[in-house]
Amino acid sequence: MAPRTLSFGYWSDPLCIWAFVAQRKLVSLLERHGDRLEVDHHIVPVFGSVPERFSTGSWSKAGVEGRVSATARIAAEHGHPEVTGEIWRTDPPASSWAAGAPVKAVNALEKAGALPAGSAADYLWQLRKAVFVENRNIARRSVQLEVAEAQGLPRAPIEAALDDGSALATLFEDHQERERLKIQGSPTYVFDGGRAMLYGNFDEAILHTTVEQLVAGLEAGRSPC
Repeated sequence: MAPRTLSFGYWSDPLCIWAFVAQRKLVSLLERHGDRLEVDHHIVPVFGSVPERFSTGSWSKAGVEGRVSATARIAAEHGHPEVTGEIWRTDPPASSWAAGAPVKAVNALEKAGALPAGSAADYLWQLRKAVFVENRNIARRSVQLEVAEAQGLPRAPIEAALDDGSALATLFEDHQERERLKIQGSPTYVFDGGRAMLYGNFDEAILHTTVEQLVAGLEAGRSPC
């Protein structure tokens, strides 16, 4: 009998620098426990309106230069000196809703069996690299499709899902589930339907310990409680 697996949700925003630098935690987790884990990626669009953040929201005090500096600093502190944060000065995306929609389109194709497992997660990572490393505006459809084609993903069905609204509909479903679970931000790990969550810039050891305990609870006669 195959061992039971632990399914968990990974919630992140395509425009979140913390999700960018936390990618190594997710990769490390899957490398260590991948045979016992199933990850379901979700979009949590915390940057719904970037202009609002700069005008009256949390970024308004420091302004564009402050956001450029903060992005570069956070990235450098986590081993990514190639990130400059220039995207916020040169061509800032207006909303992560726009960036999240094509990810949901690829995710739907993956779930339908039209694309290999992991395609949506890989695409999301390539979009993050495009915005933070290459300083490209991933809210633009042209950039989204160029990144998809570079990954070998089919352009036509992604465009169709963007055109008919189905990608946006599934993104809205993520938003509704986010509100139900009361997810605070990006990135967030959600285990056991919300009984356990890890959010933000936590130590990697905490993630591994949490998963090890939850995996242990899958075994007969054992409990992670």
